[in-house]
Amino acid sequence: MLPRVSSTAAVVLTLAHHLTALHPDPGNIRSPAAVDNDGLPISLQSCLGATGAEVVYPTDAEYANLTLPDNSNYHPHPQAIVIPKSTQEVAAIVRCVSAEQGRVTLSPRGGGHGYAAYGFSGQVVIDSSQMTDIVLNEPAQEVTVQMGQTIGILALTIGRAGYALPHGTCPGVGIAGHSLGGGWGYTSRQWGWLVDHLVSLELVDVAGRIHTLGPTTNTSDSDPDLWWALRGAGSNNFGIVTSFTYRMERAPTAITNYNIDFATHSDCVQALLTLQDLGSQPDGLPTSLGGELVITGGYTPPNAYCSFTGQYFGDPSSYNTTIQRFLAPLAQQSIQPQSTTSASFTNWVDALTDLMGPLDDPSIPQPYYAQSLLDPGTPNYTPTTASSILTAVQPAGPAAHISFDLNGPSSATNQPPQNDVGPMSFFHRKSLFLAQIYAADFPGFDDPGRKEALDTIWAISDAVRSADPEGKWHAYQNYIDPDLDNWGEMYYGANLERLKGVKERVDPNHVFDFPQGLGRA
Repeated sequence: MLPRVSSTAAVVLTLAHHLTALHPDPGNIRSPAAVDNDGLPISLQSCLGATGAEVVYPTDAEYANLTLPDNSNYHPHPQAIVIPKSTQEVAAIVRCVSAEQGRVTLSPRGGGHGYAAYGFSGQVVIDSSQMTDIVLNEPAQEVTVQMGQTIGILALTIGRAGYALPHGTCPGVGIAGHSLGGGWGYTSRQWGWLVDHLVSLELVDVAGRIHTLGPTTNTSDSDPDLWWALRGAGSNNFGIVTSFTYRMERAPTAITNYNIDFATHSDCVQALLTLQDLGSQPDGLPTSLGGELVITGGYTPPNAYCSFTGQYFGDPSSYNTTIQRFLAPLAQQSIQPQSTTSASFTNWVDALTDLMGPLDDPSIPQPYYAQSLLDPGTPNYTPTTASSILTAVQPAGPAAHISFDLNGPSSATNQPPQNDVGPMSFFHRKSLFLAQIYAADFPGFDDPGRKEALDTIWAISDAVRSADPEGKWHAYQNYIDPDLDNWGEMYYGANLERLKGVKERVDPNHVFDFPQGLGRA
Protein backbone atom coordinates (compact mmCIF):
# COMPACT_ATOMS: atom_id res chain seq x y z
CA MET A 1 0.00 0.00 0.00
CA LEU A 2 1.34 3.41 -0.94
CA PRO A 3 1.39 6.28 1.55
CA ARG A 4 -1.70 8.45 1.77
CA VAL A 5 -1.17 12.14 1.07
CA SER A 6 -3.37 14.60 2.93
CA SER A 7 -3.62 18.37 2.61
CA THR A 8 -2.29 19.27 6.03
CA ALA A 9 0.79 21.45 6.32
CA ALA A 10 3.14 18.65 7.34
CA VAL A 11 2.20 15.01 6.88
CA VAL A 12 4.20 11.90 7.83
CA LEU A 13 3.91 9.30 5.09
CA THR A 14 5.10 5.84 6.12
CA LEU A 15 5.42 2.95 3.67
CA ALA A 16 4.42 -0.51 4.67
CA HIS A 17 7.56 -2.60 5.15
CA HIS A 18 6.42 -5.19 2.62
CA LEU A 19 7.07 -2.72 -0.22
CA THR A 20 10.68 -2.24 0.80
CA ALA A 21 11.08 -5.94 1.44
CA LEU A 22 10.38 -6.54 -2.25
CA HIS A 23 13.82 -5.15 -3.03
CA PRO A 24 16.38 -7.90 -3.47
CA ASP A 25 18.48 -5.01 -2.32
CA PRO A 26 21.75 -3.93 -3.79
CA GLY A 27 24.91 -2.93 -2.03
CA ASN A 28 28.62 -2.46 -2.46
CA ILE A 29 31.89 -4.34 -2.04
CA ARG A 30 35.10 -4.40 -4.09
CA SER A 31 35.79 -8.13 -4.24
CA PRO A 32 33.36 -10.98 -4.93
CA ALA A 33 33.34 -12.07 -1.27
CA ALA A 34 34.66 -10.88 2.07
CA VAL A 35 34.46 -13.30 4.98
CA ASP A 36 36.02 -13.00 8.43
CA ASN A 37 35.65 -16.35 10.18
CA ASP A 38 36.70 -14.85 13.51
CA GLY A 39 33.31 -13.14 13.85
CA LEU A 40 32.55 -9.95 15.77
CA PRO A 41 33.71 -9.37 19.36
CA ILE A 42 31.21 -10.70 21.87
CA SER A 43 31.09 -7.26 23.49
CA LEU A 44 30.04 -5.70 20.19
CA GLN A 45 27.40 -8.36 19.60
CA SER A 46 25.97 -7.66 23.05
CA CYS A 47 26.00 -3.92 22.43
CA LEU A 48 24.21 -4.30 19.07
CA GLY A 49 21.64 -6.54 20.71
CA ALA A 50 20.82 -3.80 23.19
CA THR A 51 20.19 -1.08 20.56
CA GLY A 52 16.56 -2.09 19.95
CA ALA A 53 17.31 -2.78 16.27
CA GLU A 54 17.02 -6.23 14.73
CA VAL A 55 20.42 -7.90 14.30
CA VAL A 56 20.89 -10.60 11.67
CA TYR A 57 23.99 -12.82 11.55
CA PRO A 58 25.23 -15.15 8.78
CA THR A 59 23.68 -18.15 10.54
CA ASP A 60 20.20 -16.59 10.55
CA ALA A 61 17.59 -17.56 7.97
CA GLU A 62 16.97 -13.95 6.85
CA TYR A 63 20.65 -13.29 6.12
CA ALA A 64 20.70 -14.54 2.51
CA ASN A 65 17.86 -12.28 1.36
CA LEU A 66 19.35 -9.27 3.16
CA THR A 67 22.72 -9.60 1.43
CA LEU A 68 21.60 -9.71 -2.21
CA PRO A 69 23.29 -6.82 -4.06
CA ASP A 70 21.81 -5.11 -7.10
CA ASN A 71 24.86 -6.23 -9.09
CA SER A 72 24.60 -10.00 -8.83
CA ASN A 73 28.27 -10.50 -9.73
CA TYR A 74 29.03 -9.63 -6.09
CA HIS A 75 28.55 -11.98 -3.15
CA PRO A 76 29.14 -9.94 0.02
CA HIS A 77 29.34 -11.53 3.44
CA PRO A 78 29.24 -8.92 6.21
CA GLN A 79 29.42 -10.20 9.76
CA ALA A 80 26.18 -8.57 10.88
CA ILE A 81 23.19 -6.81 9.32
CA VAL A 82 21.46 -4.41 11.71
CA ILE A 83 17.99 -3.08 10.86
CA PRO A 84 17.11 0.13 12.75
CA LYS A 85 13.67 1.71 12.85
CA SER A 86 14.76 5.22 13.87
CA THR A 87 17.63 7.67 13.89
CA GLN A 88 18.09 7.00 17.59
CA GLU A 89 18.66 3.32 16.87
CA VAL A 90 21.13 4.23 14.10
CA ALA A 91 23.02 6.39 16.62
CA ALA A 92 23.12 3.51 19.12
CA ILE A 93 24.50 1.16 16.45
CA VAL A 94 27.20 3.66 15.51
CA ARG A 95 28.22 4.05 19.15
CA CYS A 96 28.59 0.28 19.46
CA VAL A 97 30.83 -0.01 16.41
CA SER A 98 32.84 3.13 17.15
CA ALA A 99 33.71 1.74 20.58
CA GLU A 100 35.91 -0.78 18.71
CA GLN A 101 38.21 2.14 17.73
CA GLY A 102 38.37 1.31 14.02
CA ARG A 103 38.90 -2.43 14.44
CA VAL A 104 35.39 -2.96 13.05
CA THR A 105 34.05 -1.02 10.07
CA LEU A 106 30.49 0.13 9.40
CA SER A 107 28.57 0.86 6.21
CA PRO A 108 24.95 1.85 5.53
CA ARG A 109 22.92 0.25 2.77
CA GLY A 110 20.48 2.77 1.34
CA GLY A 111 18.44 1.79 -1.70
CA GLY A 112 21.20 -0.70 -2.39
CA HIS A 113 21.78 0.27 -6.03
CA GLY A 114 25.55 0.73 -5.70
CA TYR A 115 27.33 -0.57 -8.78
CA ALA A 116 30.09 -2.36 -6.82
CA ALA A 117 28.14 -3.43 -3.71
CA TYR A 118 30.17 -1.10 -1.45
CA GLY A 119 27.16 -0.69 0.85
CA PHE A 120 27.98 -4.19 2.08
CA SER A 121 31.70 -3.54 2.57
CA GLY A 122 31.52 -2.88 6.33
CA GLN A 123 31.82 -5.72 8.78
CA VAL A 124 28.60 -4.32 10.23
CA VAL A 125 25.97 -3.14 7.75
CA ILE A 126 23.06 -0.88 8.61
CA ASP A 127 20.04 -1.94 6.55
CA SER A 128 17.81 1.13 6.14
CA SER A 129 14.75 -0.64 4.74
CA GLN A 130 12.62 0.16 7.83
CA MET A 131 13.37 3.91 7.56
CA THR A 132 11.25 5.17 4.65
CA ASP A 133 9.09 7.96 6.12
CA ILE A 134 8.23 10.97 3.98
CA VAL A 135 7.22 14.29 5.56
CA LEU A 136 5.65 16.75 3.14
CA ASN A 137 5.74 20.43 4.20
CA GLU A 138 3.72 22.23 1.55
CA PRO A 139 3.86 25.78 3.03
CA ALA A 140 7.67 25.64 2.86
CA GLN A 141 7.60 23.66 -0.43
CA GLU A 142 9.93 21.13 1.20
CA VAL A 143 9.94 17.40 1.75
CA THR A 144 11.93 15.39 4.30
CA VAL A 145 12.72 11.78 3.48
CA GLN A 146 14.38 9.05 5.53
CA MET A 147 17.50 7.30 4.30
CA GLY A 148 15.88 4.04 3.13
CA GLN A 149 13.47 5.52 0.60
CA THR A 150 13.76 5.17 -3.19
CA ILE A 151 13.44 7.84 -5.86
CA GLY A 152 10.42 6.15 -7.45
CA ILE A 153 8.32 6.20 -4.28
CA LEU A 154 9.46 9.74 -3.47
CA ALA A 155 8.55 10.94 -6.97
CA LEU A 156 5.15 9.23 -6.76
CA THR A 157 4.37 10.71 -3.34
CA ILE A 158 5.32 14.31 -4.06
CA GLY A 159 4.02 14.09 -7.63
CA ARG A 160 0.53 13.27 -6.37
CA ALA A 161 0.75 16.43 -4.28
CA GLY A 162 1.79 18.52 -7.31
CA TYR A 163 5.55 18.68 -6.75
CA ALA A 164 8.68 17.33 -8.39
CA LEU A 165 12.45 16.95 -8.05
CA PRO A 166 15.23 16.21 -10.55
CA HIS A 167 16.41 12.60 -10.44
CA GLY A 168 17.27 9.56 -12.52
CA THR A 169 14.92 7.10 -14.20
CA CYS A 170 15.44 3.86 -12.22
CA PRO A 171 12.66 3.72 -9.58
CA GLY A 172 14.54 1.40 -7.21
CA VAL A 173 17.55 3.70 -6.74
CA GLY A 174 17.90 4.90 -3.15
CA ILE A 175 17.59 8.61 -2.48
CA ALA A 176 20.59 8.58 -0.11
CA GLY A 177 23.44 7.76 -2.46
CA HIS A 178 21.67 9.40 -5.41
CA SER A 179 21.44 12.73 -3.53
CA LEU A 180 24.87 12.74 -1.90
CA GLY A 181 26.70 11.96 -5.15
CA GLY A 182 24.77 14.28 -7.49
CA GLY A 183 21.56 12.86 -8.96
CA TRP A 184 21.32 13.64 -12.70
CA GLY A 185 18.09 13.37 -14.64
CA TYR A 186 16.40 14.67 -17.77
CA THR A 187 15.20 17.70 -15.81
CA SER A 188 18.69 18.65 -14.60
CA ARG A 189 19.29 21.22 -17.34
CA GLN A 190 16.17 23.02 -16.10
CA TRP A 191 16.31 22.36 -12.34
CA GLY A 192 19.88 21.35 -11.56
CA TRP A 193 20.91 18.07 -9.91
CA LEU A 194 19.14 16.44 -6.96
CA VAL A 195 22.01 17.47 -4.65
CA ASP A 196 21.24 21.11 -5.50
CA HIS A 197 17.84 20.79 -3.84
CA LEU A 198 19.13 19.70 -0.42
CA VAL A 199 18.40 22.31 2.25
CA SER A 200 19.29 20.26 5.34
CA LEU A 201 20.57 16.84 6.38
CA GLU A 202 20.22 14.80 9.56
CA LEU A 203 23.57 13.15 10.30
CA VAL A 204 24.73 10.61 12.85
CA ASP A 205 28.45 11.23 13.44
CA VAL A 206 31.07 8.67 14.43
CA ALA A 207 30.41 9.30 18.13
CA GLY A 208 26.72 8.52 17.66
CA ARG A 209 25.60 12.13 18.03
CA ILE A 210 22.68 13.36 15.93
CA HIS A 211 23.17 16.64 14.04
CA THR A 212 21.01 18.72 11.72
CA LEU A 213 23.26 20.34 9.14
CA GLY A 214 22.39 23.12 6.77
CA PRO A 215 23.74 26.30 5.20
CA THR A 216 23.16 28.61 8.20
CA THR A 217 23.31 28.58 11.97
CA ASN A 218 19.52 28.39 11.99
CA THR A 219 20.01 24.64 11.98
CA SER A 220 20.94 22.93 15.23
CA ASP A 221 24.60 22.61 14.26
CA SER A 222 26.97 24.67 12.19
CA ASP A 223 29.83 22.93 10.40
CA PRO A 224 30.32 24.60 7.01
CA ASP A 225 33.12 22.24 5.96
CA LEU A 226 31.03 19.16 6.71
CA TRP A 227 27.92 20.62 5.03
CA TRP A 228 30.13 21.36 1.98
CA ALA A 229 31.70 17.88 1.98
CA LEU A 230 28.50 15.86 2.39
CA ARG A 231 26.95 17.30 -0.77
CA GLY A 232 29.12 15.53 -3.31
CA ALA A 233 31.06 13.01 -1.23
CA GLY A 234 28.72 12.09 1.61
CA SER A 235 28.16 8.39 0.96
CA ASN A 236 29.68 6.55 3.98
CA ASN A 237 32.62 8.93 4.37
CA PHE A 238 31.74 11.25 7.26
CA GLY A 239 28.83 9.62 9.08
CA ILE A 240 25.40 8.27 8.28
CA VAL A 241 22.84 10.65 6.81
CA THR A 242 19.52 9.45 8.18
CA SER A 243 17.19 11.96 6.51
CA PHE A 244 17.21 14.49 3.68
CA THR A 245 15.20 17.69 3.30
CA TYR A 246 14.72 18.96 -0.24
CA ARG A 247 13.31 22.14 -1.73
CA MET A 248 10.73 20.93 -4.26
CA GLU A 249 9.76 22.26 -7.67
CA ARG A 250 6.20 22.74 -8.80
CA ALA A 251 5.33 19.79 -11.00
CA PRO A 252 4.97 20.85 -14.65
CA THR A 253 1.57 20.47 -16.26
CA ALA A 254 2.73 20.19 -19.86
CA ILE A 255 5.31 17.48 -20.53
CA THR A 256 6.44 15.67 -23.65
CA ASN A 257 8.43 12.42 -23.55
CA TYR A 258 10.18 11.71 -26.83
CA ASN A 259 12.37 9.22 -28.68
CA ILE A 260 14.12 9.73 -32.03
CA ASP A 261 15.84 6.78 -33.72
CA PHE A 262 18.58 6.96 -36.34
CA ALA A 263 19.37 4.08 -38.65
CA THR A 264 23.07 4.24 -39.51
CA HIS A 265 26.52 4.72 -38.05
CA SER A 266 27.14 7.90 -40.05
CA ASP A 267 23.77 9.37 -39.06
CA CYS A 268 24.61 8.80 -35.39
CA VAL A 269 28.03 10.41 -35.76
CA GLN A 270 26.32 13.55 -37.04
CA ALA A 271 23.67 13.36 -34.30
CA LEU A 272 26.40 13.41 -31.62
CA LEU A 273 28.25 16.28 -33.33
CA THR A 274 25.01 18.26 -33.68
CA LEU A 275 24.21 17.80 -30.00
CA GLN A 276 27.74 18.88 -29.15
CA ASP A 277 27.36 22.03 -31.24
CA LEU A 278 23.90 22.97 -29.97
CA GLY A 279 24.63 21.99 -26.37
CA SER A 280 27.68 24.25 -26.28
CA GLN A 281 25.72 27.35 -27.30
CA PRO A 282 23.80 29.33 -24.65
CA ASP A 283 20.92 29.68 -27.12
CA GLY A 284 21.36 26.31 -28.82
CA LEU A 285 18.82 24.15 -27.00
CA PRO A 286 16.53 25.50 -24.28
CA THR A 287 17.00 24.02 -20.81
CA SER A 288 13.38 22.83 -21.00
CA LEU A 289 14.72 20.03 -23.23
CA GLY A 290 16.58 17.24 -21.47
CA GLY A 291 17.90 14.19 -23.21
CA GLU A 292 20.61 11.67 -24.00
CA LEU A 293 22.01 10.07 -27.11
CA VAL A 294 22.17 6.29 -26.58
CA ILE A 295 24.35 4.12 -28.85
CA THR A 296 23.83 0.38 -28.40
CA GLY A 297 26.34 -2.31 -29.32
CA GLY A 298 25.84 -5.29 -31.61
CA TYR A 299 23.95 -3.35 -34.29
CA THR A 300 21.80 -5.42 -36.63
CA PRO A 301 19.34 -3.87 -39.12
CA PRO A 302 16.53 -2.90 -38.99
CA ASN A 303 17.17 -1.92 -35.37
CA ALA A 304 18.06 1.68 -34.66
CA TYR A 305 21.78 2.38 -34.49
CA CYS A 306 21.24 5.11 -31.87
CA SER A 307 18.42 7.03 -30.21
CA PHE A 308 18.03 10.55 -28.87
CA THR A 309 15.54 10.25 -26.03
CA GLY A 310 14.37 12.36 -23.14
CA GLN A 311 11.81 14.76 -21.77
CA TYR A 312 10.62 18.24 -22.64
CA PHE A 313 8.71 20.75 -20.52
CA GLY A 314 6.02 21.96 -22.84
CA ASP A 315 3.07 21.00 -25.02
CA PRO A 316 3.36 19.13 -28.35
CA SER A 317 3.43 22.33 -30.40
CA SER A 318 6.34 23.90 -28.51
CA TYR A 319 8.13 20.53 -28.42
CA ASN A 320 7.89 20.27 -32.21
CA THR A 321 9.35 23.74 -32.59
CA THR A 322 12.15 23.01 -30.13
CA ILE A 323 13.15 19.62 -31.51
CA GLN A 324 13.54 21.13 -34.95
CA ARG A 325 16.60 22.95 -33.62
CA PHE A 326 18.17 19.49 -33.45
CA LEU A 327 16.59 17.92 -36.53
CA ALA A 328 16.96 20.83 -38.97
CA PRO A 329 20.80 20.82 -39.08
CA LEU A 330 20.67 17.07 -39.68
CA ALA A 331 18.10 17.47 -42.45
CA GLN A 332 20.47 19.91 -44.15
CA GLN A 333 22.88 16.96 -44.38
CA SER A 334 20.09 14.75 -45.79
CA ILE A 335 19.75 12.89 -42.48
CA GLN A 336 16.24 11.91 -41.50
CA PRO A 337 15.25 9.93 -38.39
CA GLN A 338 14.37 6.28 -38.82
CA SER A 339 11.41 6.88 -36.51
CA THR A 340 10.13 9.46 -34.05
CA THR A 341 7.70 9.11 -31.18
CA SER A 342 6.42 11.58 -28.63
CA ALA A 343 3.79 11.43 -25.93
CA SER A 344 2.32 14.46 -24.20
CA PHE A 345 1.08 14.59 -20.61
CA THR A 346 -0.61 17.04 -18.29
CA ASN A 347 0.08 14.96 -15.18
CA TRP A 348 3.65 14.66 -13.85
CA VAL A 349 3.18 11.19 -12.31
CA ASP A 350 1.82 9.88 -15.62
CA ALA A 351 4.80 11.35 -17.48
CA LEU A 352 7.28 9.80 -15.04
CA THR A 353 5.54 6.42 -15.18
CA ASP A 354 5.77 6.50 -18.97
CA LEU A 355 9.54 7.08 -18.66
CA MET A 356 10.38 4.94 -15.64
CA GLY A 357 7.74 2.24 -15.50
CA PRO A 358 5.77 1.71 -12.26
CA LEU A 359 7.32 4.07 -9.72
CA ASP A 360 6.99 1.58 -6.86
CA ASP A 361 8.83 -1.19 -8.72
CA PRO A 362 11.85 -2.68 -6.93
CA SER A 363 15.20 -3.22 -8.60
CA ILE A 364 15.89 -6.71 -9.92
CA PRO A 365 19.49 -7.94 -9.42
CA GLN A 366 21.50 -8.60 -12.55
CA PRO A 367 25.19 -8.92 -13.45
CA TYR A 368 26.58 -5.72 -14.93
CA TYR A 369 29.53 -3.36 -15.15
CA ALA A 370 29.67 0.36 -15.86
CA GLN A 371 32.08 3.23 -16.37
CA SER A 372 31.54 6.96 -16.72
CA LEU A 373 33.35 9.96 -18.15
CA LEU A 374 32.66 13.67 -17.80
CA ASP A 375 34.43 15.88 -20.31
CA PRO A 376 36.22 19.13 -19.42
CA GLY A 377 33.38 21.18 -20.91
CA THR A 378 34.45 21.00 -24.54
CA PRO A 379 34.92 17.33 -25.51
CA ASN A 380 36.00 18.32 -29.04
CA TYR A 381 34.40 15.34 -30.76
CA THR A 382 35.20 15.30 -34.47
CA PRO A 383 33.79 13.08 -37.20
CA THR A 384 36.81 10.82 -36.76
CA THR A 385 36.72 10.53 -32.95
CA ALA A 386 32.93 10.26 -32.82
CA SER A 387 33.07 7.46 -35.38
CA SER A 388 35.73 5.64 -33.37
CA ILE A 389 33.51 5.73 -30.27
CA LEU A 390 30.57 4.23 -32.15
CA THR A 391 32.83 1.60 -33.68
CA ALA A 392 34.24 0.65 -30.26
CA VAL A 393 30.74 0.10 -28.83
CA GLN A 394 29.73 -2.52 -31.39
CA PRO A 395 31.91 -5.46 -30.16
CA ALA A 396 30.38 -5.08 -26.68
CA GLY A 397 27.14 -6.53 -28.06
CA PRO A 398 23.46 -5.63 -27.68
CA ALA A 399 23.57 -5.81 -23.86
CA ALA A 400 25.94 -2.83 -23.80
CA HIS A 401 25.55 0.82 -24.65
CA ILE A 402 27.05 4.26 -24.18
CA SER A 403 24.79 7.19 -23.33
CA PHE A 404 25.76 10.82 -23.80
CA ASP A 405 23.61 12.66 -21.25
CA LEU A 406 23.32 16.32 -22.23
CA ASN A 407 24.51 18.40 -19.31
CA GLY A 408 25.37 21.79 -20.81
CA PRO A 409 25.76 24.50 -21.61
CA SER A 410 27.68 25.49 -18.49
CA SER A 411 26.06 28.92 -18.67
CA ALA A 412 22.60 27.38 -18.21
CA THR A 413 20.85 26.68 -14.91
CA ASN A 414 23.09 23.66 -14.49
CA GLN A 415 25.04 25.81 -12.07
CA PRO A 416 25.11 25.98 -8.25
CA PRO A 417 21.53 26.45 -7.04
CA GLN A 418 20.07 29.91 -6.75
CA ASN A 419 18.63 29.29 -3.30
CA ASP A 420 21.12 30.01 -0.51
CA VAL A 421 22.46 26.57 0.39
CA GLY A 422 26.14 27.49 0.20
CA PRO A 423 29.00 25.96 -1.82
CA MET A 424 29.31 22.19 -2.13
CA SER A 425 31.96 19.63 -3.02
CA PHE A 426 29.97 18.32 -6.00
CA PHE A 427 31.61 19.85 -9.05
CA HIS A 428 30.47 18.03 -12.23
CA ARG A 429 28.71 21.07 -13.68
CA LYS A 430 30.86 22.31 -16.53
CA SER A 431 30.87 19.06 -18.52
CA LEU A 432 28.89 19.12 -21.72
CA PHE A 433 28.09 15.42 -21.50
CA LEU A 434 27.89 12.87 -18.72
CA ALA A 435 28.81 9.70 -20.61
CA GLN A 436 28.00 6.30 -19.16
CA ILE A 437 29.20 3.00 -20.58
CA TYR A 438 26.97 0.21 -19.30
CA ALA A 439 27.07 -3.53 -19.97
CA ALA A 440 24.43 -5.93 -18.69
CA ASP A 441 24.91 -9.72 -18.51
CA PHE A 442 28.52 -9.04 -17.61
CA PRO A 443 30.83 -12.00 -16.80
CA GLY A 444 31.46 -12.65 -13.11
CA PHE A 445 34.80 -12.53 -11.33
CA ASP A 446 35.48 -16.23 -11.87
CA ASP A 447 34.38 -16.21 -15.50
CA PRO A 448 37.34 -16.62 -17.91
CA GLY A 449 35.63 -14.18 -20.26
CA ARG A 450 35.68 -11.30 -17.77
CA LYS A 451 39.06 -9.89 -18.81
CA GLU A 452 38.10 -9.76 -22.47
CA ALA A 453 34.79 -8.11 -21.55
CA LEU A 454 36.62 -5.51 -19.45
CA ASP A 455 39.03 -4.82 -22.30
CA THR A 456 36.07 -4.17 -24.56
CA ILE A 457 34.61 -1.64 -22.15
CA TRP A 458 37.97 0.07 -21.68
CA ALA A 459 38.31 0.34 -25.46
CA ILE A 460 35.10 2.39 -25.50
CA SER A 461 36.41 4.59 -22.68
CA ASP A 462 39.72 5.08 -24.50
CA ALA A 463 37.87 6.09 -27.66
CA VAL A 464 35.91 8.74 -25.72
CA ARG A 465 39.08 10.16 -24.17
CA SER A 466 40.84 10.24 -27.54
CA ALA A 467 38.76 13.29 -28.44
CA ASP A 468 40.79 15.30 -25.92
CA PRO A 469 43.73 13.17 -24.69
CA GLU A 470 45.18 15.95 -22.51
CA GLY A 471 41.83 17.09 -21.15
CA LYS A 472 40.84 16.86 -17.49
CA TRP A 473 38.28 14.08 -17.71
CA HIS A 474 36.43 13.04 -14.57
CA ALA A 475 34.11 10.23 -13.48
CA TYR A 476 30.71 10.30 -11.80
CA GLN A 477 30.85 8.97 -8.24
CA ASN A 478 27.27 7.65 -8.48
CA TYR A 479 28.41 5.33 -11.30
CA ILE A 480 31.16 4.03 -9.07
CA ASP A 481 33.79 1.94 -10.84
CA PRO A 482 35.90 -0.52 -8.80
CA ASP A 483 38.44 -0.82 -11.65
CA LEU A 484 39.04 2.92 -12.00
CA ASP A 485 42.58 4.17 -11.47
CA ASN A 486 43.12 7.47 -9.64
CA TRP A 487 39.48 7.34 -8.59
CA GLY A 488 39.78 10.02 -5.88
CA GLU A 489 40.77 12.73 -8.32
CA MET A 490 38.44 11.37 -10.99
CA TYR A 491 35.40 11.63 -8.68
CA TYR A 492 36.30 14.78 -6.75
CA GLY A 493 38.87 16.70 -8.79
CA ALA A 494 40.52 19.64 -7.05
CA ASN A 495 38.27 19.11 -4.02
CA LEU A 496 39.94 15.83 -3.08
CA GLU A 497 42.52 17.11 -0.57
CA ARG A 498 39.99 19.26 1.28
CA LEU A 499 37.61 16.30 1.43
CA LYS A 500 40.34 14.07 2.86
CA GLY A 501 40.98 16.70 5.52
CA VAL A 502 37.33 16.71 6.56
CA LYS A 503 37.39 12.90 6.66
CA GLU A 504 40.39 12.81 9.01
CA ARG A 505 38.79 15.39 11.31
CA VAL A 506 35.39 13.76 11.70
CA ASP A 507 36.32 10.05 11.40
CA PRO A 508 40.01 9.61 12.29
CA ASN A 509 39.67 5.86 12.92
CA HIS A 510 37.96 5.29 9.56
CA VAL A 511 34.98 3.55 11.09
CA PHE A 512 33.01 4.55 7.98
CA ASP A 513 35.02 2.80 5.31
CA PHE A 514 34.80 1.17 1.89
CA PRO A 515 37.31 0.38 -0.86
CA GLN A 516 36.84 3.76 -2.59
CA GLY A 517 36.25 5.75 0.59
CA LEU A 518 38.13 8.97 1.26
CA GLY A 519 40.22 7.26 3.93
CA ARG A 520 41.87 5.29 1.12
CA ALA A 521 42.19 8.03 -1.49
